[in-house]
Amino acid sequence: MSYILCTSFTPKSTNPLDMIRFDVKQQTYHIVSLLDEMIEIAGSSNKTSKHQQTKLIQLLKKVRIHYKTIEWLISYIDNESEKLIIGPPLSKLDEHIPSTIILDPEGIQAIEEIICNDFRNENITTVKALTNQLKQHILDINGNIQSVLITDREILEALRNNIIRIYTIGLTSSDSPCFDQQLQEAVQSWNITGKYILLYIPMIQNNHDLQNKITKIIGKGEAFLHRSRTIEDFDYWSFISQYAIPLYEQILYLHQQSGIELDHEVSRRNRIINYAAKTIFHSNAMNPMAYSRNQYEVFSDEKKELGKILFYDVALSKNYKMSCATCHNPSIAFTDGEIKSKGSLPGTHTQRNSPTLINSALSTKYFYDMSTSYLEEQIEHVVNNTIEFNTDYMEISSRLSQNQNINELMKKIYPKSSNHTISSGLISSALAMYIRSLISFESPVDSLLRGDSIAKNSIYHGKHLKKVKDGFNVFMGKAQCGTCHFPPTFSGLVPPLYNDNDSEIIGVPSHSTSKRLDPDIGRAGVYKYSSTIHNHAFKTPGIRNIAKTSPYMHNGVYTSLQQVVDFYNNGGGIGLGIKLSNQTLPANALNLNKKEKENLIHFMNALNSPVSDY
Repeated sequence: MSYILCTSFTPKSTNPLDMIRFDVKQQTYHIVSLLDEMIEIAGSSNKTSKHQQTKLIQLLKKVRIHYKTIEWLISYIDNESEKLIIGPPLSKLDEHIPSTIILDPEGIQAIEEIICNDFRNENITTVKALTNQLKQHILDINGNIQSVLITDREILEALRNNIIRIYTIGLTSSDSPCFDQQLQEAVQSWNITGKYILLYIPMIQNNHDLQNKITKIIGKGEAFLHRSRTIEDFDYWSFISQYAIPLYEQILYLHQQSGIELDHEVSRRNRIINYAAKTIFHSNAMNPMAYSRNQYEVFSDEKKELGKILFYDVALSKNYKMSCATCHNPSIAFTDGEIKSKGSLPGTHTQRNSPTLINSALSTKYFYDMSTSYLEEQIEHVVNNTIEFNTDYMEISSRLSQNQNINELMKKIYPKSSNHTISSGLISSALAMYIRSLISFESPVDSLLRGDSIAKNSIYHGKHLKKVKDGFNVFMGKAQCGTCHFPPTFSGLVPPLYNDNDSEIIGVPSHSTSKRLDPDIGRAGVYKYSSTIHNHAFKTPGIRNIAKTSPYMHNGVYTSLQQVVDFYNNGGGIGLGIKLSNQTLPANALNLNKKEKENLIHFMNALNSPVSDY
């Protein structure tokens, strides 16, 4: 059964872009019609009823199904509008203005949350108002899509993004707080992707084999989705490895053979996704320069090598006893194994646990409290912090100027620097370049998902391989880990555009056996985030190499993965008995059994992804 929603009209043009625009317009009419019905029902009475609630739920479910036919393009063309349409049902701060203004949640998820879980008389007007807002957003974005220039390259990139969206967000229930129709929506998204890919097949000569391959993948992928009953028992591993990754690769092949330009051929601007990569589970899939201060900066091996020298140089600290490697030891995935890192002064410790630097460049915010937006800024904080390097750039510059090797390298790499001065900008630039080189998506999980051949002496065969696969399915499904730790970084970098970082409030205790909340208020302690909605919110870290990065959490409270799994299985802080009004982690117990916990840990252990050159 196909869930592609067709209309009785057909566009006059056979141009793919015209046909897609026509479909978007028709689907917009369908969605607006459904929203008008919802507005009428919500306004029919000031008192809620079970019949009214049931009807609203039925209509909103249909809205979601129709929306999946246009979501892929809206997300790519106007990501900010997409957040208004289907963003998380949580209050947020407006970060575009200097004052602290809390924005109430709006869009499909906000409406879904109310009509499912909080449908009371006093909320019926809110439902009506939110539905009116949603209707206007849908109309506005349709007008945008009908009028702006869209290229074939952008369409193909957006379709590949949609494949990522299906298995990172759609199938994990990340964008649906209570409706249980993720599989139905995934079928809709999957088939609409296939429909529009096939529009581009005629651009390629001798395309019969490619058309057969793509049609076969789409058909088998749809059948696979239909066979599953719930997302808890869904086989994410098989769907991703057998259907999603192959289709993603075939679209790239189509793109290359069609003569349509690739992104790097039309722009020098760094973007996070490398659309020339066959899969996102590879070290070349993401561009570590994407979030550098200069978005046109090119990666430099010379700067990296200079940064590497500086990384291990104790001259950066006041007492000549600390280097970056003191807290970021490469032998343990660039962490230090301490609950909280030792400070430069005797008996002192840093405020929080030291995170890994591997893949840390793939982030839009840095530090647990997300207080900085660039690696260069993060380095400056470490230099000035009295507990860490406890110095300043003038002192460091003076010291480095006395090092002949560093002086010569600086002059060679930065020939246009003012009077060949070793400035703060040059130091942070080189260090940041080295950190941006610490990218790795070469874990056993990556290799297995890509279908790489595994050495016969590897442990990833037979029963052990099954445990890893089953653990991944628990991670993405029943345990809901994948709703915050998104593939492929397994961090809070949000797919499918990977242009924003999430933070969560999970209720970490002050001690492993305590029922008291850790006093660190996280993001709320940063001036620009100083609001109660960010109390105890922390950046969602990546969990690659997690087997090497103990202890865990921002305060290093847990020493084993078993403790971490138990914490989440119990429902976070609230599950432990901690009173926390704004916990974003679901407080319900996951009810993982012993085998599921063991497999989950097996999977996480298989995420060890070391860097080759440090």
